[in-house]
Amino acid sequence: MKTNIITIILLVFISINIFAQDNKLYIYWPDFDKDETICGYVDSNGEIVIPAGKYPNIFTAEFDKVAIVKIKGKKEFYAIDRNEKVLFQVFNFGMGPDIISNGLFRIIENGKIGFANMNGEIVIKPRFQFVYPFQENGFAIFCENGTWSMLDKYIPVIKGKWGAINRQGVIVIPATYDSGAEDYLIKDGKSYKLNKQGKLELKQN
Repeated sequence: MKTNIITIILLVFISINIFAQDNKLYIYWPDFDKDETICGYVDSNGEIVIPAGKYPNIFTAEFDKVAIVKIKGKKEFYAIDRNEKVLFQVFNFGMGPDIISNGLFRIIENGKIGFANMNGEIVIKPRFQFVYPFQENGFAIFCENGTWSMLDKYIPVIKGKWGAINRQGVIVIPATYDSGAEDYLIKDGKSYKLNKQGKLELKQN
């Protein structure tokens, strides 16, 4: 009897997962060899839901709750939901829309940067002049009162003061450092790396 109950539970669990997968949309190209940018979305039955070419480019292979796309007439990248409602503008890191790091990606609102997830939720409201993606240690380096620079794509802002936030957007290291990079801060010529506890350690060269 116990074995039958376990079997039923497993079958229900498998069915739920199959249904969840079937609910996704999948990217398709009518003629990939001719133009790989002309694409759209089909459901799990191969039925076209979003026609190819409606968006100039699509950057999300499996459309569950959110997809990142280009919109005709606009240079920026945007996140849309399943009703094709624009949720927010996605940060452009030079090569394309921001990458998903630790489950979050950067978004822009009124010139400020924050973070959202692939459920379409704004996790950290846009309030930073600049902020790097979250690293494996669970923290992100941000800048206040900096000056935008096009000299180095890896360091888009110079001067200003730098600090660090956690995944809840709480400042764990105040913006008192002279410079910053993806995973460390610099002050008085010395580099400090954040550990998983949010403490700074002198970086060994």
